[in-house]
Amino acid sequence: MISIKPFDNTQDGHVVLQVRLINSAGMEAHFLSYGAILQRLLVPDKSGNKRDVVLGFEDLKSYEADTSYIGQLVGRNANRIANAQIELDNKKIALTANEGKNQLHGGFESFGKKVWEVTNVGDEVVFSYISADGEEGFPGELETKFFVKLTNDNTLVMRYEAKTDKETIVNLTRHEYFNLDAGLTDSVLGHQLRINAESYLPINKDNIPTGEVLPVAETPFDLREDKKVSEFINRMQGGFDHNFVLNNHGNKPAAVLSFSDNKLKMELYCSQPGLQFYSADGMVDFHGKNMNIPGPSAALCLEAQHFPDTPNHDNFPTTILKPNQLYSHHLSYKFYYD
Repeated sequence: MISIKPFDNTQDGHVVLQVRLINSAGMEAHFLSYGAILQRLLVPDKSGNKRDVVLGFEDLKSYEADTSYIGQLVGRNANRIANAQIELDNKKIALTANEGKNQLHGGFESFGKKVWEVTNVGDEVVFSYISADGEEGFPGELETKFFVKLTNDNTLVMRYEAKTDKETIVNLTRHEYFNLDAGLTDSVLGHQLRINAESYLPINKDNIPTGEVLPVAETPFDLREDKKVSEFINRMQGGFDHNFVLNNHGNKPAAVLSFSDNKLKMELYCSQPGLQFYSADGMVDFHGKNMNIPGPSAALCLEAQHFPDTPNHDNFPTTILKPNQLYSHHLSYKFYYD
């Protein structure tokens, strides 16, 4: 079942809609047209009781004030760009710098702060946004579509499409904060995490990749087997905010998040080459919908994307999109109980 209803108005008067998708098993996904935000993700257990497994807020004002990208679709460019500068056709292009001298997650008013158009097409909901030429410094008018459906096997299936009228760069991601215990425990330290990656990208003091691609073996980044978050999180001063180079995973999940106390597992599948694992150590004392979680480690993010600062590294998979090309990637979250 799909329902689309008014939710609230932004401070500048734009109507924001709430989209609810409900499958035959009783799982629910609630999105907002503001930022294509995933507000709720309710997963039923074997008794039918539902757990909300993502952080979020009850009200729109909290999302408008939020600076942590909670539940947003991030664009035009996920993650960081060094010195807020790219080069296309041998021309240097200055972008907006919203994290010191660098750009983070597309600038000051990126896709997660925009009101998207919403349409229902069959069993999918389509979110649409047209980014103007020059928005946050990026060249080209970019037409972006985000497709969502909820299958009866408790999988939230998502895909992105984008096209441009000028050469530009595109790197979209989702920024859900996951806590599989619905905030009933104080943190995700009791969760287990696995990332299907043999390599990772080391970063400098500004969290910009150095350009190296290093093996995870014998490092804190070796998450190829299920590991309890509490067992590895403190091995990284300041926590994790690093991109993992995903294996050519085929039918295997890019990541698996689980919580042994309630036996719930989430498998993440994607078509992108990288996965940013953010342990959210900077999030302290989260207060949101039915959740008051003393931080840090209230939740964690698993952001499927191309590599950070790709435009400034020739050895990274390109994020350039040209006219007459179609940007297309998919992402899904599958939930089940062991």
